[in-house]
Formats: sequence, structure tokens, C-alpha cells
Amino acid sequence: MPSKFTRLENLIFHGIKSFFLDAILMSLLTLPCLSSLVIDCIDNVENKNVVFYQIFRLPVLKYCKLSLNEPFSLGSLPIATTEFSSIEHLVITKLLRLDELNGLLSYVPKLHLLSIHLSNRFSETYQQQHFIHLNHLTHVFLNITNMNFKEFELIIKNLFNRVEVLCITLKDDSTYLYENQWKQLILFHMHHLRIFDIMISYTADSSADIFISISLTNHFKSQFWFERRWFFEYQIYNDLLDGFIFYSINPYRRKSYSIYDERVMSTSSFRPKCNINPVQFVKIQEQEEIINCRYYFPNAIELTLSYFYEKKNQNFHLTSFNNIIPLKQLTKLVIHICPDRFVEIIELLLLSPNIHTFEIHCESLKYFDLISIENSETFQLLSKTNNIKEIIIMLDCTLEITKFFVNLCLRLQYLTMKISNDNLQLVLPFLFSKSNYITHNLFLLCIKYMSNTEFDILENFIVLQESFDVYLTRTKVNPYNNDVYLWW
Repeated sequence: MPSKFTRLENLIFHGIKSFFLDAILMSLLTLPCLSSLVIDCIDNVENKNVVFYQIFRLPVLKYCKLSLNEPFSLGSLPIATTEFSSIEHLVITKLLRLDELNGLLSYVPKLHLLSIHLSNRFSETYQQQHFIHLNHLTHVFLNITNMNFKEFELIIKNLFNRVEVLCITLKDDSTYLYENQWKQLILFHMHHLRIFDIMISYTADSSADIFISISLTNHFKSQFWFERRWFFEYQIYNDLLDGFIFYSINPYRRKSYSIYDERVMSTSSFRPKCNINPVQFVKIQEQEEIINCRYYFPNAIELTLSYFYEKKNQNFHLTSFNNIIPLKQLTKLVIHICPDRFVEIIELLLLSPNIHTFEIHCESLKYFDLISIENSETFQLLSKTNNIKEIIIMLDCTLEITKFFVNLCLRLQYLTMKISNDNLQLVLPFLFSKSNYITHNLFLLCIKYMSNTEFDILENFIVLQESFDVYLTRTKVNPYNNDVYLWW
């Protein structure tokens, strides 16, 4: 590492391949001022423990965020006895096994904040380690899967009994809805707890299970919870009304919020509209609720729409979105809708002039529908005024679909798409054509889920590109498919 970087304090590696990790981590030892490190790997890491060891050796590191996926269990770190890390904030986004927890945390005694995705999917028995002391740990954020309450309770008693802020996300386990077990745990083992934030979601087997869940949540309205000003709501969602979600409210502290059918919410429909300031990512499951939602999200920057098969509400207008979010503030739009609703999306983009990332998930788009949309005044105006620089198209892209989106987004720089073998040899020449002025800003292409045969076609195409210096790399998604990145 050149000496001119010796004063570097913050470093982010996003989307790197694990092959380069060893060399990168060795180089980091030459950065005496490095206090913040983010590593996001796009493929599987052979041994996470080696990475942890090297990071824990960095002398002044305070903040560390890691996204490392290890496909096979290689055992946990041994308990630290002599060497310890200076890390105070540790965020691990990929799954961490229950039996890895003690070893990992033994190296970070100065930890103040911990955020992890914890799972016991292999049914390990949690081993208590009473000599692991986390006396400075005050904030814990847990995403929990495949772990029963007894195991969770042991972890709290053993490691997190001094926390002041506990934020928990749980999926597919309704046993955490029993209020008395929470009350006993908090009363006897969490004396410092100030903020308790929880979100539990699961899919019920029957309507009877839903009624049981509703009954259980009523116990969270007792004096114990009111005294601490911890309040909760539930929602029932999905077309079959078999989805159940229970979460903390007043205040709502999370960055994302999903809007379901508020007719089956636990709170009164007469409550006045109120702001939820922390939310940046809003997901709407049903169009009807754009009109009915009693919350406003003034800081939202990303909107996801997921009403695939819902019939259009004749009373709905696109300006209704402004009742819940400031459209002009949005920077990303993600859609999961049926093809015949795409005209609405074009109109919505026109009302959201600052969107720079557009992501579409769709079964198909009809060529004749696209022609009709492209000839419309709305499309022509949008193509001249939008600021979209990145498109993610998660459907099989024909040449016509590719041209449609490229014509829509004249400032396009980053393109992610799926292309089948049949369309590959038509789409590539269009994107790489030197005379194609509408793609002159494009310099990064990601092709998702390429087969080995398709990759061979791509390589042969690149060899023939004399007018471009094209570079590529690929990441295995599974033994048969790759995500391929090209830049020029």
C-alpha cells in the first residue's frame, strides 16, 4: 500500500470478489489511522474466521461492517484470551450461526453497538460463556431466524443483559408473541433497557391461528408496557389474510415500512394522520391503501410497489401518492406489478423527477403495448426530463424491451438485465454499437443468471469488439449460472 494512504481513516470495498480478500486485508495493516471499514463480498468466502482474525488485528478500527457469505460451516473462532480488537461498532449483514457468537464477541470487549443476523438452523446447543464481558455494549440489533425463545433468552442473560436499546426482527415464529416470557426476561435480566423495538411476522396455517395471535398481542397493552411507553400494533395481510405482523409503534424507529390493508389493523381508524420520520423505504402492497394510509413518510427516498393482480381502483389518482410520500424526493422506484399497469408507472416516473434508480420485476411486457407507450406524449416528455442513471430489469429482455428502456432513459450509465440465449446475440450489438448515440453514457452492464453456454457467446462477442476495451468478471450464483459484469 503506497505511503500516501497512511492517513486514510475510512475505507469501503463494495462488490469485491473473495479471491482478493487476503491481499486487501494484509495491506490494511499498513494503514495506521484506519478507523472505519466496510467489506461487501459478491461471492462465497472460503473461511470467514480468517477474515475476522485479520480484521481484529487492525489497531485503531472502531467501525466495521461485513457482508461475508460462507456456504459451509467451518466451526467458530476460539475464545480470545490475549488479543482483542478496538472495534466499537460491529455490523454483520449475512447469517451468523448461533455457535459462532461466543467466539466472535470474545474479541470485541469494547463493543458499543452490535447488529447481526443470527440463526440456529443447524440446531446447535448454545454454550454459555460467563467470562465474556461486554460491559460497554448498549445497542443490539438482532435479525433472528430458526431460534426458539429459550435459546434467545440464554443469549440475553449471558451476553446482552446490560443493553439499553434492543431492536429485534423475527420471522416465521409466533411463539415470541407470548407476552409473559418477555416481561419476565426484561424485569429480571434487562435492568438497563430503555428502548424495546420488536417486529414479528409469520404466515398462519389457519384463521384460528390468526385469532390466537390477535388474542396474544392484547396482553401487550398492560400497565407494564404502558409505564415504559412501549406501544405496539398488528396487521393482517395477503389475499388470504394469513399473514400476521406485530411491531413497535409510537415511535416507529425502523427505516422501512410496508403498507397493507389498514382495515385489519389493530388501531382505531379514527386516529389522525401522523408523520413517521425515520422511514426511508416504503413498500405498498395494495393500491387501495395509498388512499387510506394514515401515515406520512416525509423522509422517504425509495418506493416499492407490489400489487401484481389487483384490479385498478377507479377512484385512485397518481397524485394520491403525495398523501403518503413526497414524490419529488424519491431517488429509487422498484415495481412488482402486472404488465398492463405499466402506463401508470410511466406517469408515476414523470411525477418523480429525481429518481436515479429504476427496478422492474415483471412476468413479461408485450411488444405492441410498448410501442403504444413509446409513442405517447408522456413517454416523450419523460425521456427528455428524467434523471434515471441505473435500470435493473428482472425479466427476459428481448431487443425490443431493451430498446424501450434505453430510449426511456437517455442518461443511462448502469444497466442490469436478464437475457436468454435467443436474445443475447441481438441485444449485445445494440448496446455496444459505436453509432448508437443513445447508449453513449452507458459504461457498466450486469447480465444476471448467465449459463456457461451464454457466457461463451458473450466472450466471443467481446473478442470481436475492436472499437471498445471491454473488461468482464463473473460471479457464480450456482453451479450452472453466473452474474456477469462488463465495463468499458
